Formats: sequence, C-alpha cells, structure tokens
Amino acid sequence: MIQEFLLLLQPQLGVFYYMLRRRLKILLLLPALFALAACPRTAASKPGIKKGFIDFSGYSFSKSGPVELRGEWLLLWNQLPTARELPALLERLEAQLSSPENQDDPAANQPDSTFISVRLPGRWNGQKLNDESRIPGLGHGTFLLRYTGLKSDDMNRLAFRMKDALTAYRIYLYSEGQVTGPVMSNGVVGTSEDTSVPQHLPLVSPLPSRMSSGWIVLQVANYHDSIGGAIYPLILGTEKDLLSQRETKRARDFLVLGVLLLMSLYHLGLFSQRPEDRASLWFAVFNATIALRMLLTEKYIQGWFPEPDVSAFEWMMKFDYGTAFLAVPVFFAFLQSVFPWKISQILMKPAWILAGVFSLILIFPQRVYSSYAIYYFGWALVLALVMLAGISMAIKRKELGAGSSFAGLIALLAGGINDTLLADGLITSTYLLPYAFIFFVTAQSYILVRRFSHAFHTAEHLSEHLQLEVAKQTRELEEQNRRLSDVTRQRTLFFQNISHELRTPLTLIFGLLESISQGDYGPISEKFKRPVASMQKNARQLLRLINQLLDLSRIEAGQITLHLEAVNLSRMLSEMTESYHEMARRKGINLLTSIAPEVFTLGDPEKLEKVFYNLMSNAMKFTPAGGEVTVELQKHEQKLRVSILDTGPGIDEADRNRIFQRFFQGEGLRSRFQEGTGIGLAIVREFIDLHDGQLELESTPGEGSKFSVTLEALELEEPTSPDSQVSSLYRGDSESEYLDHQDLSEIEKHRPRILVVEDSEDMRNFIAHVLGHRYEILLAEEGAQGLELARKHSPDLLLSDVMMPVLDGPALISEIKSDPSLRSIPCALLSARLEIDSDDVEQADFYLAKPFQPSELRQAVEGFLYSTQNQKPGS
Repeated sequence: MIQEFLLLLQPQLGVFYYMLRRRLKILLLLPALFALAACPRTAASKPGIKKGFIDFSGYSFSKSGPVELRGEWLLLWNQLPTARELPALLERLEAQLSSPENQDDPAANQPDSTFISVRLPGRWNGQKLNDESRIPGLGHGTFLLRYTGLKSDDMNRLAFRMKDALTAYRIYLYSEGQVTGPVMSNGVVGTSEDTSVPQHLPLVSPLPSRMSSGWIVLQVANYHDSIGGAIYPLILGTEKDLLSQRETKRARDFLVLGVLLLMSLYHLGLFSQRPEDRASLWFAVFNATIALRMLLTEKYIQGWFPEPDVSAFEWMMKFDYGTAFLAVPVFFAFLQSVFPWKISQILMKPAWILAGVFSLILIFPQRVYSSYAIYYFGWALVLALVMLAGISMAIKRKELGAGSSFAGLIALLAGGINDTLLADGLITSTYLLPYAFIFFVTAQSYILVRRFSHAFHTAEHLSEHLQLEVAKQTRELEEQNRRLSDVTRQRTLFFQNISHELRTPLTLIFGLLESISQGDYGPISEKFKRPVASMQKNARQLLRLINQLLDLSRIEAGQITLHLEAVNLSRMLSEMTESYHEMARRKGINLLTSIAPEVFTLGDPEKLEKVFYNLMSNAMKFTPAGGEVTVELQKHEQKLRVSILDTGPGIDEADRNRIFQRFFQGEGLRSRFQEGTGIGLAIVREFIDLHDGQLELESTPGEGSKFSVTLEALELEEPTSPDSQVSSLYRGDSESEYLDHQDLSEIEKHRPRILVVEDSEDMRNFIAHVLGHRYEILLAEEGAQGLELARKHSPDLLLSDVMMPVLDGPALISEIKSDPSLRSIPCALLSARLEIDSDDVEQADFYLAKPFQPSELRQAVEGFLYSTQNQKPGS
C-alpha cells in the first residue's frame, strides 16, 4: 500500500515542483506577509526587559502607545508567596540587586534561591532549574519583573491587558513597601488540581496611580493543560489605548465571523438547491467549524461564563480541539470534491479515521489530550501538502479556479502553521487562520464569479436562441404529432377494414359449414362429419384469434369504449358453463358450478363475456382428463366475485406477475401442455381495468390455478336491463330470446318481407338461402339501391351491412328514419366490426355482429320481428 502510494506520488511531486517554481513570487510573498504579521513589532524607542528589570523613564504611554512586557522575567518555581510574604521576599531580592545595569542573574548569586530567568511570553515546559531538572507542564510559579520610571495621571490612567495564561493567573503590584492586588486575575491560582480553577478571559484592568517604581508579580498555576506558563504577553498602557485595542480587535474578529457565517449559510443554501453538489456542503461545514473555533480561541464563548468553573473550562477546550480535528477532513473533502485526485481519494478515509480517533481522546481531561494534539497537526500538515500537489495537478489540467485555490491554500497553510506553533507555545504572535481563511474565501469567490460569468454567458446565448430553438422544436413536434395522428388514424381504418374483410368471409364459412352439417345441401356421409366438425372448430379458433388481435389494437390506440348496461352475471355464467358441458364430457373433465342467482353488475356485456369465456377457455384447455373445473359467483355486500378454478399444472411463481403482460408465455408447466398467443389474459386485464375491477391469481404448481374477478354489484328492483324500453341491441354471442312455435307460425303465416342490403354477393346469397324458405327476400347491393327498394316495397324488416359504397348502412337507416312513410320499418345492422359508433347504434333498432351462424341469423330475425309486433299499437 505504501509503495503504491509513493509510486503514485512520485510523478505528481515533479509537477508540484514545476508549479511551485512558476508561482514562486506568490509563494514567497504570502509567507512573507504572514511572517511580518507574526513577528513582534517593537519600536527602538520602546523600553525592553533585561534580566528581570525594565526602565520606563522618559517614556510616554499616551504618545508612544502600549508596551508589551516581553523579555527575561525572574521565575520562582513551585512557590506562590501570599500578599503578606511578598514584601519580605521582594526586599531581600531587591537588596541583592544593588546595580540593575551590572548585576548578574540573582539566582546565580544566591545559593538557596530557586529563581531562574525565563522569557515571557512563552511556556515553562522544559525550562532548566538550578539543579539541572526540567520544569514539567503541570505546576505553579511566580514571575517577577522590577520596574522604575512609571508615570501616569488621571487623564491617562495606566492599565494591564492580557489574553490569558495557562491556565490561571493573578497579578500583584509592589511599591514602597506595600502590596496592591491582585489587580487582575483569571481563574483561581492554587498549588494543586483541587485548589486551582482554570479560566480563559481576555481582560483589561486599570492600575492604581503613584506607583512609579516597584515589582510586577505574576503568579501562574497550571494543572489542567499539558502546556503551562504565560504564553501571551502582558501589555502595559493607558486604559484608553488598551480598551481601544480590544474593541478594534473585536470589530475585526466579528467582521471575520460575519463573513464566515454568511458564507456558511450561503453554501448551505446552494446545497439545499443542489444536494448532488457535495462541495457546497463541505464548504458550508468548514466555514461554520472555523467560525466556532474562532469564537473559542478568541475567548468570546468563555465570556458567557464569567465565574471560574472547571467543568465549563473542560467543555470549552473539548470544543476548541474538536473543531480543529473536524476542520481537517472536512476541508480535505471539500478540495477532493472540487478537484478530484486519486491520491487524495486514497487518503480520504484515513483522514476521517484519524479525526475520529483523535476526537475520541477528548473524553479524557485536557492535560491528557492536549499533549497528543501536536501529532494530529503534523498529520494535517501532510494532508495540506497533498492538497497542494492535487491542486497543482488541477492547474496543469487548466481546471477553472485551480490557481486561486492554490494561492488560498498556501495562505491557509501558513495560517495553520502559525496557529499550531502558537497554540504549542513555540512562537509568539496572533491567531491568523481565520484571516487566512478570509483570503481563501476571496479566492473561492473569484472562482464562483468566473463560473457564474460562464453560466451567465451560456444563459445569455441560450436566451438569444431560445425562441428560435423552441419554435423549431415546436414545429418538429407538431409534425411528429401530425404523423403519429395520421398513422393512428390509418391504423384504425386498417383494422376496421380488416375486421370487415376477415369477419365477412368467416360468416360465410360458418354458415356454409353449418348448412352442410345440417343437410341443407343434401345428406352428409359419416366420413365427412368429422372433417366438417374439425373445420367448424378451427373456424371458431380463427375467429377468436382475430377478435383478440383487433381488441388489442384498439386498446393500444385508446379506442376502447364501454357500452354500460345492467348485466345479469348469473345468467351469463350459467349459459357459458352450459356451452362447455359437451367439451367437458369429451375431455373427461368434471365441470362444477356454484352460481348465486340474480346477481347484476353495471358493465359492457360483450367485454365481460369475452373476459369470462377467455378464463373459462384457458381452464378447460389446461385441465387434463379426470380433472375438475369450477365456476363460482358470490356476492358480498356491494361487491361480487367471479372465480374460475382448475386442477391443471398451475403457474410458476416467477411467471405470475408477468402472465398478464402482452405476448408473454410462461416456460413452466402450462406452456408444456398447450400453446397460445399470449394476448388473451392481457386483454382480460385491460377489460377488467376498464370496469374498475380487480383481477387476482392464485396458483400452486402441480395443483391448479384460480382466477378471480371482483366487480361492483348492481342492485335492481326488477331484474331487467335499464335500456329495455329503448331500442335493443342484439349480439350473436350474447343472450338470445327464443320464440315458441305458436309465435313462429304466426309470423310465417304472413310471409314477412325482408330487405337485405349487402355489398358482398356471397353474403347476400347466403342470407337469402338461410331466410328464403320462411320470408320474402329483397336484395340490394348498396345503400342507394336499398333505399329505392324500401320506398317501393315497404319491407317488414331491413337488414343492412355497415360498410358499403355510395351510401353506407348508418346513412341508409338515417334516410329511412327521416322519411315519414318509411319511419316505422325496423332496421338492423349487420356489422363485421367489433364495435360500431354510438351514433350508428342510435340510428339502428337492432344489431347483429358478424360472423354468425344460420341458426343465429334465423333466431335474430325472429326476435326482431317478434319485438316489432309486440311494440305495435294494440298488439
């Protein structure tokens, strides 16, 4: 893994060096600026500390400004003299310092002294004592600084200002034999963890006047951090100047905080609009993390807890370090999302793991985890270098904004190094990471401006050409819609024509075969009975296939309509079952029924009949000899349920959800028994959906299947169709009304005259052959001729085809109904189309669908004439 990483990194380092060399001026300029910001600025005229002494003689704080008390202080380690003990200690020490300019280190001239010289600000960790031992991080001590020449007045009262010390401090002033104070304190200074309470508050405290010379006593105790000492300088100046400094710093800090929070909210808003853009999310989280860390490092949140409290201090520091640990992988994820790179992708997971591991150590006190934080910041430095290398690759690829990000990252790197060293007490400066981040935000803003500019120009271009493009696309869509409409219309006309052209010959085939089988053309020998029956069977199968294909075509074209009426399902299912008894007997199948009486629904009888005949046909087809088929009809409150059960091979579970798809044929047990087109069940589902019903399947392979149809039940006061008072429609495959012999002889006695208008000569001859021995037949080959014959002979019944040249069937009937002398003639349409228009239905009194058998035609004509006679006045 390591070797692979190094191999991947090796060529990128060369590119990184090349990019560094090209941007050498920027790289040198930014660190130089941060170095200038980090270096303490001390004017030559300001007094300095030498060997624990500072002379303010001739210095004007009101004119020259505050002085940071940087330099060599005297440290009395592990001792915290009280206010009573301080005068004796300081007088003894002052006596040893007869000449401050030439006096050597007092610790060197006092054998029993524990005084050492240390530089402040700075940490005391590792400082060498007189016995050659090293000062640990935990402990307490007293820092001493002798001063002289201090002057102040009521207009320019002097004050101390100090950010904090690790981790508690107090300051006394000794002058003219008196101890004043503590004049400023943070927390509780003690000699152990139990007696010491840490606190970090940046304070400004005024000093008493008339203290021209004496000692500054700074007592520090640290039992809660791995680093101890006064890591921030003690500043002496006029109270007015120090308060002004503090307010100026707060203004800068809150400006930075405002920018960070606004950028966080802005990018969070961008992420809410485009959740797929993770870069906005990472950038928003990074902004918020830096803002929170700034509130902690600059001690603003600590101001909410003015009273010293160990628990509050620990929680503040946990958040302080936690934000630092979190900021590293978040920022790394942001750069990876903006400039993807294979190596950074490899390091992404370790970055989050290490952040999680270091976050877990925050459960311990600060004095424990603070000593390990330096290792994490070293890891962060490695990631920063990888980021620089990745961005340099992006610059080489000329990715948008890569150069700006590179400069911003350099600023962040410099600020991060500064803050790390400052937090570790290795340098004395100020926290620069928030300001460096402002520079980075500016760089990212430049990237966004360029991207938005590019997007604006793109949008401008699109807006200029949008109307033309929309108009062009609209024209193309209109043309496509017109073509699709033409195709749909042509397909509809084609299927209407093909329906007529296929079903009319089938009518002749059915009729002639039935006539032959009944002996109308002479006796038929036994050896021809089986072939004739086979032809009749296959003709019915051909008709069924044609009907299914035509139904499917109309479904796809959205041309299926329902002719709703009250349907007696009890009667329909009983007649259907009766028609299958002969087949069941031949196949050796036990056909059972459980049909509730007088159950009605509101539906299209033709389509419901197709549904149940299809399900019944499948059950009979797939049930082997000795099996059982059951037809059930049950009614439950407002619902009715039709179930058709078989003991066939069943349906595999994998095929149950697909068996109702068009043209699907399972590969399981059923497919090995019979073949089919795979469209019957698809049509069944479509027809049930049109009725707002439910179609369910239960099946166990090897045991059988159960198809169930659930529909709304219809309550009728009288079991009659709601359309019975209007002209009725007759369909050859639906219910029929039989006449008794007395009624039939009454009709035959008068030899009714029937006008047959049909453009097919074979069909005209067939109808004349079937009806000629009972009725007087008039033949016409098109509508105009039929209208002329009707006016001349006034027939008792008109049988007309629908599709004819010159004058079609509906137009012929319209002419007859508009003629007062012919209006009483009952008219029936003979249609080869599966469905006719509602307007055509309203014109006709009756309707007979092709193909039909001779017996069906005779029965229909008898029903037409019988209904007409019953409707005549006085009948």
